[in-house]
Amino acid sequence: MTSTLLTAFCLGLISACSLPLGALTSKIWRPNDRVIAFLMAFGGGALLAALTIDLAGPALAKGHFYWLAGGCILGGVLFVVLDQVVNQHGGFLRKVSTTVFYLRRQETRRLRKMISRLRRLSLFSDLPAADTTKVVAALKSHPIRKGETLFREGDESGCMFLIEDGTVELLDPKDGMKPLLKLKKEDSFGHYAFLTNSRHAAVAKAISDGRVLILPRTSFERIVTESDEVQHHFAEFLRDPEVTRYLTERQEMVAPDVETWREKAITSVLEGRRPPIPTGEAPEEPDLREVLEQVSRIPIFHGLPDEDIEFLANCCFSKSHARGHTFFHRGEPADRLHILEAGQVVMLDPKAPDRSPLRLDAIDEFGALSFLTGAKHSVSAVASSDVTVRVLLRRHFDALMERSPAFASAVEEFIHKETLAEYLQKKHRFDTDKTARWVSRALGRASGRSLLPSASRMTREIQQHGGAPLAIWLGILLDGIPESLVIGASVGAKGIVSTSLIAGLFLSNFPEALSSSVGMRQQGMNFRRIFVMWTSLMFLTGIGAALGVVFFAGAPPVLYSLIEGVAAGAMLTMIAQTMLPEAYFKGGSITGFATLLGFLAAIFFKTLEGSGGGH
Repeated sequence: MTSTLLTAFCLGLISACSLPLGALTSKIWRPNDRVIAFLMAFGGGALLAALTIDLAGPALAKGHFYWLAGGCILGGVLFVVLDQVVNQHGGFLRKVSTTVFYLRRQETRRLRKMISRLRRLSLFSDLPAADTTKVVAALKSHPIRKGETLFREGDESGCMFLIEDGTVELLDPKDGMKPLLKLKKEDSFGHYAFLTNSRHAAVAKAISDGRVLILPRTSFERIVTESDEVQHHFAEFLRDPEVTRYLTERQEMVAPDVETWREKAITSVLEGRRPPIPTGEAPEEPDLREVLEQVSRIPIFHGLPDEDIEFLANCCFSKSHARGHTFFHRGEPADRLHILEAGQVVMLDPKAPDRSPLRLDAIDEFGALSFLTGAKHSVSAVASSDVTVRVLLRRHFDALMERSPAFASAVEEFIHKETLAEYLQKKHRFDTDKTARWVSRALGRASGRSLLPSASRMTREIQQHGGAPLAIWLGILLDGIPESLVIGASVGAKGIVSTSLIAGLFLSNFPEALSSSVGMRQQGMNFRRIFVMWTSLMFLTGIGAALGVVFFAGAPPVLYSLIEGVAAGAMLTMIAQTMLPEAYFKGGSITGFATLLGFLAAIFFKTLEGSGGGH
């Protein structure tokens, strides 16, 4: 019995030694996606041949089809259920395919929730499904941070908001910034100003971290022009008494003016145009390109193509303020960038009252360095005369970064000038290493046209899945349990294990470990943890094989067929659910032929086994 246990243990180690070998390979070689796809498909094909020839074949030869089929179904169901459990705790990160599927499923659930939330607004409550889907597709998810101001009194209403997660408070500037409403998950806000084309009459501030869904005006207006149903619902919404109440109480319009505006607005909407501004026509603004080209301290807006200027023109709005207005205080989040068009602004440092304040004249920017780094403001900005400013909100900056290669390149070039690095070191006490990490991440994201990292979060990032490493380990163990048991069961029943089965398991384990190791290292896991993870699984496979001998020694043939079915069902489900989807995701058309080659390789090992038996 001892020798049988040792044999099973060693065979289990041989079949799984390709797991740490794959991890070691990832240390010295990071193959491209097509190579990984070829290896994954090849291993999947080899495992398919092995389970067909060595698991399903013998059971069928004994006439145990129903036991085999029952075991296959049981193994498949067990794999699916346990796979979902570990995925919910972060195990989906073990493979690209499981990650993509998990995130896609989460996105589908999120879209359903968004549709449900959207229908709570009277404007969208009775829309046909096709129109609702268009509106949902136009929604953009935007992270919010505690203390961030989403809009202020007098800001243009370029979008409406739905809270996906977190809490937002509306403050009344006409009543000493006293709270008007406290909004939570699934509440909407800013929609009355948005739909009436008014400027915001309140202040919206995040009082916790979270996310909001944003519906941009340009997207909404496109949907209105494309759908008669949305047009009709929009016109009906403007007749709502709540719209009258909003315009009279918050926009301070008198009833006759509201009725006059309403008729014009409804006509405009039914003709596919934007409602007129309730409080009168907007003043003519200077050419935006000329303003941006004159901003010298942060020349990231110079030479932008016309489509980027048009995008900025739709979201970069103008505001006028009287002398003494405070734009921001030291220590407040930098949620907007200001460009001074007319007047004068002074920058004050409360911690250095003896230092002469910096005075800015038109045209110049202020608050830009804290805005670009995501740090909090290091000084306060106060209007020393009547002023007019252009305002760019962070979400619009982020959107331009994602859509414009020219703008992302200009931001990348500005980061290279070390102005931001010097600012972080001087104003926010960043040491050299911390500054270098921020600059490296910023350059990487700018070159990839993604969002710049927040300096204020550099030292307090929290992983969403704190138990992910353990879940990943459990997920990989789940993939390996069936193979170890069937090795043990084979040794216990026959005293030997098919060469093609060991070869198929070895060939499938190597690319799985290589691909997953590369992915886990990209997600920030250190190599030592990854290697220990795979090595422990190799030994557990050996132990599982030995336990298979103990559990199934002397078992009746039908039970053995059942166990073969469980193993075959779990492995086949795993191949179809994780290995081949990942291979196709990374390699596309190469997957089919590579799977065929792996299938033939396992059969070739079977022929060698037969030749040995002939001698």
